[in-house]
Amino acid sequence: MISYIRNFSTSFILAMSFWPVLSAILTLPILAVLYHRYHRLRSSAVLSAYLCVLYALGLVTFTLYPMPDDPQKYCLTHAHHPQLHVTQFMTDLTTGGKTAVLQLAFNVVFFIPLGFALFRWARWKFYAVIPAGFLVSLLIETSQLTGVWGIYPCAYRQFDVDDLLTNTLGVIIGCFIAWIYGTLVPVREIEDRNEVIGKPGLLHRSVALMIDLIFIAVVDVSLTLGAIYLFHKSSRYLSNGTYMFLGHAFGTGVSDGIAQFFTVLSFVVFELFIPVLHRGQTLGGMFTHMSCETKERHGVARVVFYLVRLVMLMVGTMLFAEPTRELGVIVIVVLIVFWIFAHQMPYDLIPGREWDDDFNDGATIRI
Repeated sequence: MISYIRNFSTSFILAMSFWPVLSAILTLPILAVLYHRYHRLRSSAVLSAYLCVLYALGLVTFTLYPMPDDPQKYCLTHAHHPQLHVTQFMTDLTTGGKTAVLQLAFNVVFFIPLGFALFRWARWKFYAVIPAGFLVSLLIETSQLTGVWGIYPCAYRQFDVDDLLTNTLGVIIGCFIAWIYGTLVPVREIEDRNEVIGKPGLLHRSVALMIDLIFIAVVDVSLTLGAIYLFHKSSRYLSNGTYMFLGHAFGTGVSDGIAQFFTVLSFVVFELFIPVLHRGQTLGGMFTHMSCETKERHGVARVVFYLVRLVMLMVGTMLFAEPTRELGVIVIVVLIVFWIFAHQMPYDLIPGREWDDDFNDGATIRI
């Protein structure tokens, strides 16, 4: 058994190392959807979302990814033929002893969370969850049989038709547990679907910012590539290594300048113009029902608030670019530490008055 595990050592270590980290990253989009649906989240909902992603990646981590490190050697010494005899597990239970029992139990237990998650959190009907669970199991077994569809030169895991039965049984049990849990803890519904959170928490802000950064990146990259392409098509390259454009000479660093310009422009549009015109709601804030304006500010105070916030976000999120990388790390650490002690961002300290009850009634904010 130990010698068999050694064949998977490197890939297994990689899988275990990246599993929780990648799960945390992939949880953010789910949190965005949950904020969109419920407007705010409890810690239990955040934990549930993370565990769902952790489980989903675990299906891949423990059933597909850990591949033997030496394909040629492994395929020569190990031959996995598909097990196509239904109810073979009954014979295995009588001859395999405790190992067979544990393997059977694991195949059932491993799919219980899938049934629970689809029935409880995805709100699928019972008649949809069961075939979905069967198809997931079939996809995994077929991937093992084909060496992940030809990526690996041989079947490094055995296709077992009984696994389809035991996995589906686990899904059914998961549905039943979710149904019982639902009778004890009903799903919470939102009373006011137009509510906007005026004092969002750190996680809520982070999820909204993640959505904004996606829009910023798409617009920034598109405009930058387009501008650089037009520049090179319209300019004339000189023998001294410069470009002549509209009667002016530009050095080779012009591409970096164009990229920086559109990065700043994208931040200004998405983190300044849009929230100023929409009561503190960026596109991410609109999707997750939050406003970055924790207080009602006018005139100079509102201008200072948005400028300070814009600078902090730009420096804190442009970690990939020099020379702001080290400064960006410092800014992020400072903001997190500040939040831990003050439960607000530094720019939230800029004077203003508490929102009236008409914050969610669509009242106009003056600059």
